[in-house]
Amino acid sequence: MENMVFLIDLPRLGDAADHKPTQFSTELARFLTEAKVDDRMVDSLTSYDFSRTERLGFVYSIPGSHTNDLRRRTGYCGLGNVVSSLGLATTSPIEVDSVSASLGSLTSDLITSIYNACQGDNGMKEYNARGTRKPAGASHSTPQLLRDHFRIYFPTEATVVNTRGGRGAAGTICVQAKWWRQPRFPTDLVRDCVSSRKGLLLHTKAIFVHSSSAAEVADAPSHKASAWAYVGSANLSESAWGRLVKDSKTGKPKLNCRNWECGVVVPVLEANGKARPTTKGAAAVATSSAGTEAGSRGSSNLGELFASTVPMPMLVPGRLYGPNEEPWFYADS
Repeated sequence: MENMVFLIDLPRLGDAADHKPTQFSTELARFLTEAKVDDRMVDSLTSYDFSRTERLGFVYSIPGSHTNDLRRRTGYCGLGNVVSSLGLATTSPIEVDSVSASLGSLTSDLITSIYNACQGDNGMKEYNARGTRKPAGASHSTPQLLRDHFRIYFPTEATVVNTRGGRGAAGTICVQAKWWRQPRFPTDLVRDCVSSRKGLLLHTKAIFVHSSSAAEVADAPSHKASAWAYVGSANLSESAWGRLVKDSKTGKPKLNCRNWECGVVVPVLEANGKARPTTKGAAAVATSSAGTEAGSRGSSNLGELFASTVPMPMLVPGRLYGPNEEPWFYADS
């Protein structure tokens, strides 16, 4: 079993008065405060130089129902705001490759919300669109936008069996069969998840995002990254990322979350701080605009695109599940 963590070494300041907060340090302190970490520990953050986090984003989820400012900072709403604050927002199509150790009771609505957040949306786009309810008996088919541009990596039963530890090592990887077999579950987005290190299982939770346009990648200005990754604790589930609903009392949107989660948004940058467009990466991105199979090919050069920033933990492009294949169901083992 392997996992991925984010580490950064920040120098201690000679005087806390010299501390200059960044989005990262501010949200980290807010998260720790909400988690009831001792005030002295939270205050000690001002003793460190957080300047190296200026181009990084801190994303988190807090259990409960959140409105107003906290709603905008939490879950997929918070992810969208961080993406926007880092100058990574776009209205153009993007490619999203998400790897999780567990999958929740997924729907196209949740995946659409996360896709929108990866474009820099604050959660309201899908929430407002949801106001037009589907009629009874409407199709549960996955929207074409997601089939073209969103891939979910999760291992098949056979992949788990063929790892070094086999079934006995997969107790923390799970999706429930009753969820997978529901008509609304977007099974056509799921790809087999095979570790880039032969024989290991992944417990990594990460999202890799890049532009669908070769020109946009190649022409990225020096102040704007052409791609970015999320690395953290959040699996792909409503419990982890939340669900934006209308408050029955106020009529205003509120975000319901069940889990404590946190992670970091890391833009793809050169060592000099400039965006990292690559000719080969751009060429690979250009192939990803024509359907489900093309969507898989669009991730073929992810390893190269993210090589200097976040190591690619799984083999890409991920293989589509066969007609008789299902994911690893821990409860059925």
